[in-house]
Amino acid sequence: MARKREFDPDGVAEKAMQLFWKKGYAETSVRDLVEATGVAHAGLYAAFEDKEGLYVAALAKYQKLAATMLYSKLTAPEAGLQSIVDFFEFTLAASKGEPFSNGCMMANTSVEFGTSNEKLQKLVLINLEKLSRAFQHALNGAVGKGELASDTKTDQLAASLTATFQGLSVLIRAGAPESVIAGAVAATLTQLK
Repeated sequence: MARKREFDPDGVAEKAMQLFWKKGYAETSVRDLVEATGVAHAGLYAAFEDKEGLYVAALAKYQKLAATMLYSKLTAPEAGLQSIVDFFEFTLAASKGEPFSNGCMMANTSVEFGTSNEKLQKLVLINLEKLSRAFQHALNGAVGKGELASDTKTDQLAASLTATFQGLSVLIRAGAPESVIAGAVAATLTQLK
């Protein structure tokens, strides 16, 4: 008879997400994960196969967090320019404290792995597409409300906003001065006027 798992894999993925988000994949040891989750090495591997499997589960948790905290206002039926302003103002405010002072976990993954890990690259690209679609939804709403010109190329502007957010995330992770981050946010919002 197989032993019943004595921990919640979802809760473990949440704790691992926080650790990976802060330290990155390479700098997080299995010992770190055991200490952070309270689950023995064998239990982690039984549930997630290996460190990468746990990292994938942690990225999935992060994606849900991002969708709830960041993307939901952009994808709301009434979304428009204010939703985008709120998104970037939240990014600026949240960058000053944990966990968002660690940047975007997806951007961090992209920087750490590049194209060397196809599975992780696919997850990053899916996330970028979701963010770009969320921005485009809000931009289309802004066009519909008359906040932007009817000939606005919302797909291109959404791609630009996505790239800006990813760049901001890298700056935040690198510990760039707040004035640099605030200046980049201000310049980004100016292009929406």
